[in-house]
Amino acid sequence: MYPVTNNRVYGTGAGSCGTPPSYSAAITAAVAGKKQGENETRHDVVQTIEPESGSWGEFTDMVYCAAGTWAIGFRQRVEQPCGNDCDDTALNALELLCAKKDGTSVNSITPHNGLWGDWSNVVRCPGNSNFLRGVSFKIESPQGSADDTAANDCQFSCSQSSNILASNGGPWGDWKQMKYCPSSSAICGFSLKLENSQGEGDDTALNGAKFQCCAL
Repeated sequence: MYPVTNNRVYGTGAGSCGTPPSYSAAITAAVAGKKQGENETRHDVVQTIEPESGSWGEFTDMVYCAAGTWAIGFRQRVEQPCGNDCDDTALNALELLCAKKDGTSVNSITPHNGLWGDWSNVVRCPGNSNFLRGVSFKIESPQGSADDTAANDCQFSCSQSSNILASNGGPWGDWKQMKYCPSSSAICGFSLKLENSQGEGDDTALNGAKFQCCAL
């Protein structure tokens, strides 16, 4: 990861100014329970799937949909390209939307809100009992002395229909192989792979995630 003068504009939105936030502190806060979702492991987990990810970062704690619900959609936080004189990070965070089989009890979960970029609209599988069961990331390979971004975009496969994507994915990288939950199961929890703030170095933010599959 290359030493770069970090000219990013900091804050809650692309136009904000302020003190550069600490990714280490933010991840620590997430691990301490300051997150959206259930903290306790579900008893119906049948498998963990981990799609190919970037080279940097550590996993947050796992968060889960409430018992009796599974993921039906998502939204993602992405920093759009910021030019030649700043440090791009692309994909920063994911949030899953959960619901029961009849489409009720909808709630959202995320282990971490990310630091940079803007959230997309929610994209969801159409109809009821149509859950997320597969996932892949668009990953930029290590760039050597150039600017690394790692994960740029994410797509999910629905159990009863085709793949869904958000509209704000980053421009770099290649799509990796889709990883699927076993039959008669769907995504019910996840953990994000996040790189700590590199200070004046090269930030990549979100590098990937791993997902829990629960029996339907």
